[in-house]
Amino acid sequence: MKYKIKYLPTFPADRDAVRTHLSQFYPGTEKRFFTILRKKIKQLKDFPLMYPVYEDKPEYRKMVAGDYLVFYSVNEDAKIVEIRRILHGSQNISI
Repeated sequence: MKYKIKYLPTFPADRDAVRTHLSQFYPGTEKRFFTILRKKIKQLKDFPLMYPVYEDKPEYRKMVAGDYLVFYSVNEDAKIVEIRRILHGSQNISI
């Protein structure tokens, strides 16, 4: 059974910050990154446990996308993957 993807309220602000950051680079960088990110998130519908547990908070999983980390949780009972944050890997992570 496929899982549903749910974006939590913190995710859009993080996504917008990533867009702003990537727009400073070569044309197409932002588009390429988000194309890859969408594909990776879509895979979670079928394989929600494919990425490792985040050591500091075991209720979350951590997906690497370029220089960014996507934090998500899996609700097995409801069959929902909750996308929580996308943060640059060099940031002081607070989720």
